[in-house]
Amino acid sequence: MVLHTKRLIIRQATVADAPLYYKLWTNPKVMIFVGFPQGLRITQEQIEQRIRKQEAGFLDQRLVVELRSTGEAIGECTMHTPDIKAIASTDVKLLPAYWRHKYGVEVKRELLSFLFTYTKCTAVQASPNIKNIASIKMQEAVGGVRIGEDLYEFPPSMQAYTIPVPHYIYHVRRKDWH
Repeated sequence: MVLHTKRLIIRQATVADAPLYYKLWTNPKVMIFVGFPQGLRITQEQIEQRIRKQEAGFLDQRLVVELRSTGEAIGECTMHTPDIKAIASTDVKLLPAYWRHKYGVEVKRELLSFLFTYTKCTAVQASPNIKNIASIKMQEAVGGVRIGEDLYEFPPSMQAYTIPVPHYIYHVRRKDWH
């Protein structure tokens, strides 16, 4: 299964996508907002192992975002199975060269459409860093409503190379989406 938007394709990651993930996850510009100011400490081989363990489908799996026109991979996203409260979550990360083109909004809309069509979630949650203005604008562009804020702190074993993540909590509710 592949998801399509006007300009993008969203598909499940394969081992061949490990270089993309490595490029994204080790990029400080991408990862600072999720608490890794020097990028994630991970090897391409570790990423390949994670991808190999994936199951078929779209929920709780690594998904690649590609340009429809060229097939070039420009980022990744995830959608998570609704929790006990019927709240699903999403995440979108794009390579910096593709920021400011509204690709994130396009991806987020497609993820919302999938979740509201194929799951029984009542809301989809996102938690953009308070300093990530672009992500906040993306949440609001798709109908997200800020319902709170929180602070995520990494466990002590990771604090030498991470920073706390102050973030807002946004919900897009099913009843507002339709």
